[in-house]
Amino acid sequence: MKLETIKNITITATVLVAGLGLSSLSIADEKENNPAIDSMHTIIIDKSVVAGSIAKDENGNMAFDPTGKLMFNYTGKVYSVKTDGKTAELKSLNKEVGTIEGQAAFPMDFGMLAIGVKAFMYGAGPMPAIPPVIEWTCNTCRMVVGKSVYQSIVDVSDNFDSAAVEAMKMKGRAFTGLGPVELGQLSAESMTVRMAGCSAVVGVEGPNAGKVGTLCLNGSFTFDLAGINLSNPMQSTITGTGTSNCITVLHTPMAM
Repeated sequence: MKLETIKNITITATVLVAGLGLSSLSIADEKENNPAIDSMHTIIIDKSVVAGSIAKDENGNMAFDPTGKLMFNYTGKVYSVKTDGKTAELKSLNKEVGTIEGQAAFPMDFGMLAIGVKAFMYGAGPMPAIPPVIEWTCNTCRMVVGKSVYQSIVDVSDNFDSAAVEAMKMKGRAFTGLGPVELGQLSAESMTVRMAGCSAVVGVEGPNAGKVGTLCLNGSFTFDLAGINLSNPMQSTITGTGTSNCITVLHTPMAM
């Protein structure tokens, strides 16, 4: 190959890299700046936006699961996100990359808190006592991101010891002790609380099928108290919308 041809190829490559807003150094850094263990992980950072409501029985009363918890059925969409390169603060949703659906399980304490706050809003009672946290879990959860499908550990329980499933299922908490994020500001009868939790998950379909790991969420949930019936609380309709900033970290299990 002639020297002039080599020069032209080099110049063309340099122009192409510059046109992409990159440098040869940044390309090298992009490949090498993660900790070595990350090469053994699949890491997904996204944001889910969900909506749902407390299930009801045939008589119109709020329904309970076999453990005595209120069942909140939800569906939603999953988005990739854009963050500030200097502060890592979330700036905006990027593209819709998947869906999520499931059933959260809340103790009746949560329902009583919502009912008490509604009564307070209407001058029908004092502000209820607010505990530091209210624990919750998920009875089922299915998330699709890209071409892969993930399920909560409880949905693949046949593959694990029952005690292990119980220990690794969603351990969620509403951090009610931090106070509400807002009260009656998003709508006339809204109440938003901070939520967080983690669960073991398993890839069941797609490129990441067979991988195992954890999904941790951190966000807020807004309950609409308009449907609460103060004269007959058990026949209340409680709906809500949530936003969860999620990180899922997966690995291929080792043969033991």
